[in-house]
Amino acid sequence: MREDMSKVLVDEPRHGRAQARAIQGSRRKRWNQVDPDGEGARSHLGMKRDGLAWKHFGEHLGPLYRYLRQQVDRPWRLVYGELCAGLDRRNVVQNHLFQHIGDRVALETVLVDGEVRVRSWRGTESLADSRYEMYVHPRTGLLLVNRAREKAAQQLRLERAAKARQGHPDRRIGVAGLGHDRQWHRIEGIWYEVLLQPLQGDAPVYDVVLRRPVSVANRELLAQAYGRGDAAAVAKRQLDGRTLARHGLR
Repeated sequence: MREDMSKVLVDEPRHGRAQARAIQGSRRKRWNQVDPDGEGARSHLGMKRDGLAWKHFGEHLGPLYRYLRQQVDRPWRLVYGELCAGLDRRNVVQNHLFQHIGDRVALETVLVDGEVRVRSWRGTESLADSRYEMYVHPRTGLLLVNRAREKAAQQLRLERAAKARQGHPDRRIGVAGLGHDRQWHRIEGIWYEVLLQPLQGDAPVYDVVLRRPVSVANRELLAQAYGRGDAAAVAKRQLDGRTLARHGLR
């Protein structure tokens, strides 16, 4: 752990240097310049106040979170000891940083039927449902990554992506082994494989799904039906029962 970690996390650099100007070899702020009529100048210009503004309290938690992530698979008591050695808990500002550790690390965990669960105001919750990126194992005391949360988040992303691809309960696109010019559509309760053909010019083409002639002027209607506005369905065939059962469509 860096020896100056406390300064990295809570110290803010001085601001306002961009407002200073070099006029006749002296650093002056804009409001210290003399007006065109020769008035408005101050009788005294402080060197420190004129050059830079004051320092402010900052809360830079990125280095703290990176440090915690680097301590994975280590005993939490050692990690916590290093934090206490680098940060003074008697200092109100530095002690405030310990509150943010609980935002990323689940410190209160229990074993319930062999499963690690996190204590909360509602009782206990699983690691997959918790908001913590890391946790302390209740038996070994090691700092571990919350893999269950990462897997749950990845599964949720996949489900959302699949739902976005489908876009409609009566349409299936991107099925394994199905070309980009073919889709599955449910028409009056029956599933069909539909062949799409790009539209050529302004000539109308009869669409077997929409049951009407369509052209490039019907882009919005085609986009709603097929997810693309430059093609129409020119042929279809009914799917067999084995295919429906394999894909859970029966």
